[in-house]
Amino acid sequence: MKTILHSLIAGALLTTLAMAQASRSPLRISSRHALRPAGIPAVDKPGAPNRSRTVYVLTIGFEFGAVDLHSGTFLPIGPGLPEDVGGGLAPGPGPSLLSLAFSGNLVAIDPRTGKTKIVGPTGLSDCATPTSPCGPKSANVVGYADGHVYATDFANRLYSVDSRTGAAKLIGPTGLPAIDFIPFTPNPDGTLNVYAESLFSARGNLYANFSTAKLHPESGAITPVISGAIYQIDPKTGHTMLIAPTDSAISYMVTVDDTVYGFNAVTGQIVTVDIRTGHTTPVSDLDPAASVIAGAIPARPAPNSDH
Repeated sequence: MKTILHSLIAGALLTTLAMAQASRSPLRISSRHALRPAGIPAVDKPGAPNRSRTVYVLTIGFEFGAVDLHSGTFLPIGPGLPEDVGGGLAPGPGPSLLSLAFSGNLVAIDPRTGKTKIVGPTGLSDCATPTSPCGPKSANVVGYADGHVYATDFANRLYSVDSRTGAAKLIGPTGLPAIDFIPFTPNPDGTLNVYAESLFSARGNLYANFSTAKLHPESGAITPVISGAIYQIDPKTGHTMLIAPTDSAISYMVTVDDTVYGFNAVTGQIVTVDIRTGHTTPVSDLDPAASVIAGAIPARPAPNSDH
């Protein structure tokens, strides 16, 4: 079950980095303590100016925490996440954050403690275990733009999500390629089917990053099937426009102060992304304790209009 969950939780390609660093597990630190690794600034308080480049993250190792984009330092927060949580991050009511569980529930995360609670069912289908009825309507990933929370399913249809109840309402097909396999199912050549997807906002617009690949579980070699690309989505209709190709190894993208950052799961680097061209520029090495990033949001996210 964990191999399927790992691919889903990353929304991802790309357990290569996690495999290489599996023996370097982080010590979980409660955010109630004043301790934090050297080099990571304090997380911004709600309503305060965003003076840092700190983002909250979900990792493929079922961790919630904060990453300093300048230094790559990772601070785990709380007791760890339930194993079905990891479908992106979006702002929720008050200080809470939202993620999509692969059971189909919308889940709230307290950024101060890392504790989670179920907001409610989205209406999307379950794909959390090997016996789950995974299919086109299975829960995929959440994101936000212009104060609204959105989600996709395996068919890459776009939904609006009520952040207080969890209910998802279909907007329409995006035109992004569908995920037409159960993640981490094997191929005849011994490779595994994996994918990466994130929904993120930039300058008020909604974007997606998407790719699929075959992963060799022993060597960690990645063979792209659908190469990584950035798409702009019309949140009113779901219609999508291809913007530019980009690095297929990016597991997640996030915007902080008009700069788009990506997490490269193969090189273990944090990069900036030019969404007009897809070109990436390395910024720092990501703390190995963070492994692969499955979701990210600024520590002081944009207000949600559903609050």
